[in-house]
Amino acid sequence: MPPESPFHLGFALVRTGEMRWFVLLSLRALLLAGALNVYESAGADERLEVVLVHLPTHGSAEYQVLKDVSGAQVAAELPMTRGEAWQIPKDRLDALKKAAAVKGVSVTPLDQTWNHAFTPMPTDYAMTAGQKSMMTNAMQQAPVMGMTTMTLPSPAVLENALTKDMNRNKVEGNARLVLKLDHYVSVTAERTSIREMRDGYAWHGAVEGTDEPVTLMWWADGRLTGNITYQGQIYSIRNLGDGLYGILKLAPKMLPPEHAPMSDRQMRDMGMKKDPLVQQGDASTLHKGSVKFHNQQDSSEGQRFAAIRPGVISGGHFSDPATRPEIVISVLVAFTKSAARFYSDIGRDLIELAIEDANLSFNNSGLSNVRLELVHAYETDYTEAGSHFEHVFAFADLKDGAMDEVHELRDHYRADVAILIVDDPKGCGLAAQIHASPDRAFAVVDQGCTATSYSLAHEIGHLIGARHDVSLDDNDRPFSYGHGFVHGTEWRTLMGYKESCGGCPRLPIWSSPTIKIRGMPAGNVTSNNARVIAEEAARVAAFR
Repeated sequence: MPPESPFHLGFALVRTGEMRWFVLLSLRALLLAGALNVYESAGADERLEVVLVHLPTHGSAEYQVLKDVSGAQVAAELPMTRGEAWQIPKDRLDALKKAAAVKGVSVTPLDQTWNHAFTPMPTDYAMTAGQKSMMTNAMQQAPVMGMTTMTLPSPAVLENALTKDMNRNKVEGNARLVLKLDHYVSVTAERTSIREMRDGYAWHGAVEGTDEPVTLMWWADGRLTGNITYQGQIYSIRNLGDGLYGILKLAPKMLPPEHAPMSDRQMRDMGMKKDPLVQQGDASTLHKGSVKFHNQQDSSEGQRFAAIRPGVISGGHFSDPATRPEIVISVLVAFTKSAARFYSDIGRDLIELAIEDANLSFNNSGLSNVRLELVHAYETDYTEAGSHFEHVFAFADLKDGAMDEVHELRDHYRADVAILIVDDPKGCGLAAQIHASPDRAFAVVDQGCTATSYSLAHEIGHLIGARHDVSLDDNDRPFSYGHGFVHGTEWRTLMGYKESCGGCPRLPIWSSPTIKIRGMPAGNVTSNNARVIAEEAARVAAFR
């Protein structure tokens, strides 16, 4: 037995003749050990979780004191906020709080609302002038049906909710978030994936009961942005500053048309019966110079696709993802002052969100080796005037006196494509050219559509070589299989038009006959945008 054993201590002292006192000492030690075991056993069913921040150095004496006082089991580390989640017996909470206060440690007990992402704004909250201005600007947009103001839990508490069980054996669990969308509607979203960013997390999920998509982006300073789709409506998270958030309820059918139409006069002057901007989304058809298509030989079919959520999306693969080289398309984004006024930080609240959802669409479509990378975002001094056609070529053309700085910046940051975000809801966007050449890898996107309608991804799809669904655009150049897809009136893929399905929701996937949405193919022989991207993304990624 070890020297410190109560049995050994009692035996050694009995030999000195002081039997009675030391036998009692031994019995006391045994009883104390037994009592602690009983306590821990009884307390195991009455434990609670607490989140701690500003902890002493892990493993230090001060840290160990807090653990000993609380009887804690460490449930998870929270690296972004430098906190931890502990499981403790309920009746140790007061002792922990007292000991923690001495060390300057914050302790937050978690209750049944531990995974609630939003709480209504306090009734005594006084909004600033800036917050009121952003709220007014947002409410003036045609698709906005209403706004509910919310606040967030502390950063560490929300990090715990977002990442629950994600590091358990390095396997993601089916953690859930409760999302309060307004004063009457709350939904539960099950996490389908989570990606660690440099200073936060990108969280993707599906609404329980409807499987509609949820994207949240959270940063360690407490900032959150994202979009939640529920019962056909889009709920957009808008940071109003100083910890206040607006949840905008948007009607998708009220979003601008995908591409702004030409004027009736332009149509008459050019003798056109069909509007090429609306039908094809290709501005080069009206611009000086001809559209150049590259001949492309057919490649074998057989792509299988990873699921967004079990039972919803399924299918095959082109080849083992591990054997495919990574393809990174670098993106430069310019935005106007007018577009920026809707956001407290347009870079994180809109641009990074749109890039994240574009990359999600590649992952959903078996194209996990393809991704967009934002290399630079900046405010340009361009003022919206005229049409989307005029915006995109003011952006793309050299030495025309409008936004000429983009060309130098594009070279400096080695950006393959450039996107201009404007405040012009006549349309959602327009590409300078389908299957763009390097000098035409430019597109314009309206701020209201950039993320909510996946319009940034849509326009980059055009630049790569993808076309609309065949009911709208029957042009088969440069790829006979390069069209989007619409499934009746139920859903459409990224290049599908809402007018082709009566306003049905757009899913973050690229058409392909081997993708299955609830068992139904998301494409056919003429609708395989995923194949176009698989074959053409490397060409675009080599522009710079």
